[in-house]
Amino acid sequence: MTRRPSLVLSVGAALALAACVAPSSVTPAASPAPAPVDASGPGAAVSADAALERGAATITAADFISRVTFLASDVMRGRDTPSRELNIAAEALADHYRRLGAEPAGENGTYYQWYPFPLMGLTQAETRLNFATARRTESLRLGRDFFTRGGTAADVSGGLVFVGRGTQEQFGAAGSLRERIAVVSLPGRNVSAWRVERNRQVSEARRAGASAVVHVLDAVWTADSIARYAELAARPVRSLGGVVAFPQFFVTQAAARRIFATGNVNFDQVVSQAGESGFRPITLSGVTVVGAAPVREIERSMAPNVVAVLRGSDPVLRNEYVVVSSHFDHVGVGAPDARGDSIYNGADDDASGTTGVMEIAEALASLPTRPRRSVVFLNVSGEEKGLLGSEWYADHPTLPLNQIVANVNIDMIGRNAPDSIVVIGKEYSTLGRTVNEVRARHPELNLVAADDIWPEERFFFRSDHFNFARKEVPVIFFFNGVHEDYHRPSDHAEKIDEDKGARVSRLIYYLVNDIANADQRPQWDPRGLEEVRNLTR
Repeated sequence: MTRRPSLVLSVGAALALAACVAPSSVTPAASPAPAPVDASGPGAAVSADAALERGAATITAADFISRVTFLASDVMRGRDTPSRELNIAAEALADHYRRLGAEPAGENGTYYQWYPFPLMGLTQAETRLNFATARRTESLRLGRDFFTRGGTAADVSGGLVFVGRGTQEQFGAAGSLRERIAVVSLPGRNVSAWRVERNRQVSEARRAGASAVVHVLDAVWTADSIARYAELAARPVRSLGGVVAFPQFFVTQAAARRIFATGNVNFDQVVSQAGESGFRPITLSGVTVVGAAPVREIERSMAPNVVAVLRGSDPVLRNEYVVVSSHFDHVGVGAPDARGDSIYNGADDDASGTTGVMEIAEALASLPTRPRRSVVFLNVSGEEKGLLGSEWYADHPTLPLNQIVANVNIDMIGRNAPDSIVVIGKEYSTLGRTVNEVRARHPELNLVAADDIWPEERFFFRSDHFNFARKEVPVIFFFNGVHEDYHRPSDHAEKIDEDKGARVSRLIYYLVNDIANADQRPQWDPRGLEEVRNLTR
């Protein structure tokens, strides 16, 4: 059994915690929620509205900047995943929810969900890629002819099928390449669009049941770049759950020509046709590839998510959940900037969103009658490593996934235009309409809840909410956009607009209250759900 990291704090850290996370404007609600208010009389609605406004008043700019300052302090050393400082932040969050009377909703009656995140390394000496016919076997050379990504538990082998650029049509039906290895043309250099295309090809190869994928690189890849990427692939990396990525082999065009010629296929001709409409897969008859990229565990480690629940007041709807989420990690300590600062504090990304979740929890806990549905406060780690904490939670939920009616995600809300916040995903579900209605009811917030102004960036698919979306939970995402301090040591607390952060948090508080009290669950727009399914199936 893997040992869970200790959360014992130093005396100094504990004192800092006590000063920074104690709720400043609400008495902890440790007792059970009061019975629902009788809404039959005219005075009841006024009382509920007044209570809602008092709850909003607990969300203050002073509280906001205090909490951001703690999470983004140099003492927290950028809250890398995994790290001691990340664990201290997790303890701070759990202590906050405990003081509010929110129940633990993690594992084993705690506020924590731990997920394995070991350090894994490629065994270069045993990495190989060979192709064979009935008469001979040839070996490709690592660092000259190919490099790898992902890994293998054992050798992978199979016949080769060239599927062009690897579109869904070219790959064919699910399971159509079982026990075979897919070969795809991957043009271009290693830039963002290239990586997106690579990942798409891998997803299609897995869907088709292939044992591995061989990417044929563009002629622009030089011998030096092949050697450099082979070296990078050998560097240890952390792996969610200890599972290595799908085995991928990246081969030069010269190596691909040798393989194709062995199967009596003209490489240059078929590659030139790979992107054409109607291209059909080509089997390299009589050629078998055997590949290996063995990966070993170098260091065991665990990382935390923090989960708390404020139980709803309705005897039936309290078994449904609205999840309010943020990631509380950042990128840790890295290359120093021109001033010699090497701590990437992550004040906006995402101490601001995490503070928003804390403030919303405090406001909802202050209500004399809690919302009808239960509200879950979920702070995940590993976002900066690839949405890992939310991926683990979505795949291993501590509450029934089919009872989660919505996810409201908060990632960076303390910078940029002071009177505007971008709400991404409005068009994907009825949550967009609810956001607009809530904003219209609260002009005092002086906030524009803007539609996605960067559709080309595909932010809907780039933060933790997407792991709920792929499970078909309706989602909405509050985001102020990136800025010159994004992922730099200069993302400091003094640059946070605490007034904006508090107003955005109040808007989300009102939104969560509406979702939790509505008679009906939020509903997907059919086109939005279809787009999500197309990307995740």
